[in-house]
Amino acid sequence: MYTHLPGLHRGTMLSPVHVFTPNYTVLAWCRVCGTRHEQRSDCPGELRPTGPERHGWRVTVETPHGIEAYGVLVADCDGVWRARILTYPNVLWCAPRGEGTIKFIGATPAEAEDRAVTFVLEHCRERGFTVRDAAVGVPSDALPNESATVAPALRKVRFLPIRFGECRPSNLAKTGNLSETGLFVLTPEPADPGTSLSMTLTLGEEVRLDLAGRVVWRRKDHFVGRVPGMGVQLPVPPQDYLEYVRTLS
Repeated sequence: MYTHLPGLHRGTMLSPVHVFTPNYTVLAWCRVCGTRHEQRSDCPGELRPTGPERHGWRVTVETPHGIEAYGVLVADCDGVWRARILTYPNVLWCAPRGEGTIKFIGATPAEAEDRAVTFVLEHCRERGFTVRDAAVGVPSDALPNESATVAPALRKVRFLPIRFGECRPSNLAKTGNLSETGLFVLTPEPADPGTSLSMTLTLGEEVRLDLAGRVVWRRKDHFVGRVPGMGVQLPVPPQDYLEYVRTLS
């Protein structure tokens, strides 16, 4: 499950996305790599994994919304290690407006993970969340190998144009992630749970798939680790859609 921003290529430099934390510290997230860096020349590119993405450190947190579990996923990206933050079971932490998942890099898996863990703990401290049980992280010598146990695949993150509506697909939005049984639609106006939707998913200039789904949950509020949108179940996903999702890494 990872992030690829359509239309962006290695070396493309765009204005950073800014996140304002409660203490008014400005954090700049690069739209290309998803990390924070001061100079454009420091951008490492899209940080696509070249090895399996593994589950590492995780923690249970008491929030005003109930008990939540956060974790860190770590993957090798051609010699540079990348860490991403996950709210279990399948919500990756994204920059504002769904521009892409936020990432942390390091020379070792432990270094990348430590930076992500620090961000999670600071996030919890600023919001007054109570951190409960934490599990150990990725060992510093963890390297991909054939005998390693790889965690089950989660949803595949893809930001693709999609139109949706109750009668006809007229509202433009983007997907946040895809799976064989459903998808997450990034929209500030999610439909009510139980609503049946007609959707048109755009995979390319000439490739469009018609989908029929049902909203199973929605989120209207927007804060770090959570973006507005809705989870849509696909009772009978078309074969072309299934084949596309199965090709995603």
